[in-house]
Amino acid sequence: MKRKVVATPLFTRRLKEFLDEYAELGAVRFVERLRQSYRKMVENIADFEEIAPARRRSVNGKKITVRECVLDAGARDFLVLYWVPPEPSEPIVLLNIRIGGQNKFRWKAR
Repeated sequence: MKRKVVATPLFTRRLKEFLDEYAELGAVRFVERLRQSYRKMVENIADFEEIAPARRRSVNGKKITVRECVLDAGARDFLVLYWVPPEPSEPIVLLNIRIGGQNKFRWKAR
């Protein structure tokens, strides 16, 4: 059984910011490669849920183990942070995304 994948509003907003920024610059192939990589990640994320690098994070006072996935867009890589709930019926939650070279994830709106 394939698990559903859902994105938080933060993840959706950050991904849209990246896509809009690169589309404005005219990087059409880059945007398309990022979209293809994203689609492939969503299709395969449940298959690799246990082998992705893991980090412990505190979310609303609760410690959870989040996993990382790299989206290859050619010239740049993007790092996706996601959570796999222990209950198999619950969806995988995409938490945040950042450009591969950045040191930290942004958790608040600018």
